[in-house]
Amino acid sequence: MSTATAADAVIRAAGCRGPISVRPPHGKKLLSLPWELRARDRNTVMWDLEPDSLDGIRDDAQAMTRYVVDNVRPASIVLLHPWAEGNAATCRALPAILAALQARGFSFVTVSGLLALR
Repeated sequence: MSTATAADAVIRAAGCRGPISVRPPHGKKLLSLPWELRARDRNTVMWDLEPDSLDGIRDDAQAMTRYVVDNVRPASIVLLHPWAEGNAATCRALPAILAALQARGFSFVTVSGLLALR
């Protein structure tokens, strides 16, 4: 069994019923990755906001919240790493980000749900 087939089996066992999407680690689309993903009928998913990687924002929960709320748009994907070491501000910002976006009428869906809206 190939590594990709084994990975697919684990993903399916975890409950994924629809298309399998891939977010390349660190957003790196190396030479063969796009070809390989297309050959396997995979959606490549990227993000448009990554506030916990920005200098001046990553260590300030209020600045991070402002940045996301001011820059998010319909169908945005916000990449956050609240569990990563050193990202305590992300953990503090997340409830405020969610509340502010809900107050503005945004809802939250999975990537599969977002792709289904196309």
